Amino acid sequence: MMQRNAMLLCAALALSSCSSVEVPRESWWRLDIPAAAATTNSRDGFVLRVHDLQLGNAMSGDFLVIAHGPSKLEARELDRWVAPLDRLATDAFVLGLSRSGAFSLVKGAGDGGGEDLTLHGRITDFAEHRHDDGSRAAVASFSLWVEGRDGVRLADEFRGIAPIEGQGAEASVKALSLALQQVVDQVRARIVLQSLTTANPDATPPQSR
Repeated sequence: MMQRNAMLLCAALALSSCSSVEVPRESWWRLDIPAAAATTNSRDGFVLRVHDLQLGNAMSGDFLVIAHGPSKLEARELDRWVAPLDRLATDAFVLGLSRSGAFSLVKGAGDGGGEDLTLHGRITDFAEHRHDDGSRAAVASFSLWVEGRDGVRLADEFRGIAPIEGQGAEASVKALSLALQQVVDQVRARIVLQSLTTANPDATPPQSR
């Protein structure tokens, strides 16, 4: 009887010990939608449609990712995007370019009506990069092209880099949002400059970044 009671006591203590251990919990993250830099080159009646961006084959649409060098990727399995990354990035472009004031209207893929230009592209990198010297940076890279009624207007690679200040997923998401904002600013500037050059062939051509 005493032996049985001792076994029950041990079992109770073991359960009590287990219940005091904190179980890791998933965290869900969204991007801080960027507000692109304002421009004075807005054109009346200039409508842009942003088509759904696609994920590169090496990209994860669910988890935050850490890149160790050019080939090794590590998923933050407890830190997930609140929606697929391609949808979050597409929404960021629509809202960021709309807020820039460079266009009379910016539409998503499913919005009705016509447009003057359409933006298409692929996400090629969107991760926290960790280097051998201990430095960390958020990198957002996109392969994008813009089509007009007369064909492709521009096609290029766009890249934003932001240092990561602090530790953990929150610091990484903040820096990734800043890197994405850089890309939105670059795209807005290139579309506006290219459109002005098309309208006025004597204007200064777009400069390489």
